[in-house]
Amino acid sequence: MEKKITFFLLLIISNFICSQQFDFESQYKYARSLSSKNPDSSEIVLNTIIDSAQKKKQPKYLAKAYYLKSFNSYLKSDAKGTLDFAEKALKISSDHNYGTGKALAYRMQGTQYAKLGLLKEASQSLNNGLSEIKNENTDEAHELKGMIYNSFLILFNHEEYRKKELYSKNAVREFQQIRNIARRNELLVSAYTNLGYTFAELGKFDESQSFLTQALALVGNDNYYLKSSILHDIGFSFSQQKKPDSAVVYYQKSLELASRYGFNEKKIEITRNLEEAYHQLGDVQNVQKYKLKNLELKDSIAYNQKMAVNKTLNQKEENFDRQLTKSRSISKGLVVACTVLLLVLGGIGFYIIYLRKKHKKAVARIYQQGITPVAYEEDPQETEDQQETAATPDIKISPETEEHILNGLKTFEESLDFNHKNISRYHLSNAFNVNTKYLSAVIKKHKKFNFNQYINHLRINYVVDKLKNDPQYRKYKINHLAEITGYSSHSAFSLEFKKITGIHPSAFIKALEEIS
Repeated sequence: MEKKITFFLLLIISNFICSQQFDFESQYKYARSLSSKNPDSSEIVLNTIIDSAQKKKQPKYLAKAYYLKSFNSYLKSDAKGTLDFAEKALKISSDHNYGTGKALAYRMQGTQYAKLGLLKEASQSLNNGLSEIKNENTDEAHELKGMIYNSFLILFNHEEYRKKELYSKNAVREFQQIRNIARRNELLVSAYTNLGYTFAELGKFDESQSFLTQALALVGNDNYYLKSSILHDIGFSFSQQKKPDSAVVYYQKSLELASRYGFNEKKIEITRNLEEAYHQLGDVQNVQKYKLKNLELKDSIAYNQKMAVNKTLNQKEENFDRQLTKSRSISKGLVVACTVLLLVLGGIGFYIIYLRKKHKKAVARIYQQGITPVAYEEDPQETEDQQETAATPDIKISPETEEHILNGLKTFEESLDFNHKNISRYHLSNAFNVNTKYLSAVIKKHKKFNFNQYINHLRINYVVDKLKNDPQYRKYKINHLAEITGYSSHSAFSLEFKKITGIHPSAFIKALEEIS
């Protein structure tokens, strides 16, 4: 209720502002301040800025508004939204030769690429951003250069502490040159937090505590995102000191803020570290709880299989070399072993070729004809509901009710609501204001699926369509494709994808690249 009231008031304020002389700079700063508190509230102000900027032909603020939309999407782990809005900001800035706007767009583009594991593309985008403003000496330029240095930290692995320290100090140096004291202190919070985290990784806990304390002293009470980050990093410092009890306390405080205000990107990091802290405490139940909440970045099953084959062949070659050195002569057994090895290699090669042809043929059929619907299967839960609610197997539905449900399903499909994680038969029937057995009966009659088959078919068909028509999706990790289609894990997604298409998603993407 409080959020609804807040949105309503913001809407009234925004409409009032539109009727007056619009102050783009102050409204942009207001939207930026809201981003770290509540991204949804920030969106209302940004939509007003975009509308006014288009009417009054203000490309500078139009680009900056789309940049902030990209940042808000990033906070909510909406990778597609992040890249789409960054691309809009980049195009507008390029069309009007607005260097700062291009740097802002490159910064968000690079940050999101890094999160998707596209490190080469991420580094290129961030370096492009720096090159746009490298010779500028304004407050805005120092601010942006510092933020880009902070974004570079995502590119470094856990062992590259020195690089992290260098880039964190570069960010601090840039922020300290900002003349606006309030803005300078606000940005120094994130830079001090990064340094505190880096020193905790290095085991320099006194230095870590010093920077985190400075960050906590500067952060405002309503800057929820940065406060969540600081609390998380204090927890990480305790974890590095082998004090998991204290680490859990701060992680939970950080998670509470991140969850309350929808900072999904931060929640991913917190839940991963909570899992580790509970592991140190030997709390198996909570380890499992937070493991499920955090999608781990794993290579696809096909890639693991390929690595296993390579490892096996390498071991055979090593054994071959050792045996050759020991015997110092070519024996009949060695010739046989080499022959067998060649046959095995040839067999594996032919099998791989066979699989590629098979996959390519199947993907070509799907590319041209779409997914073939699976046969209807009885759902035990739906069958049980029918047995409990009706003595006869036939369900009488009035034509009006049937039409109402069909219209609801059409809207449901067009709005892509089937990608929501918590969708269920009971949720959808409540939304249509009908009982579950009516919903199941209409889906069975008109869609030829049970409810779970219906949802899975819509999801897999959606992601197949995206892979066909948007090459960017082919670069995403499997776990990210699972997340955007509402699956709880990449394994659940992969299992359903293979069940419906007959091919593992990674093999599908590879074959699709060859035929498109």
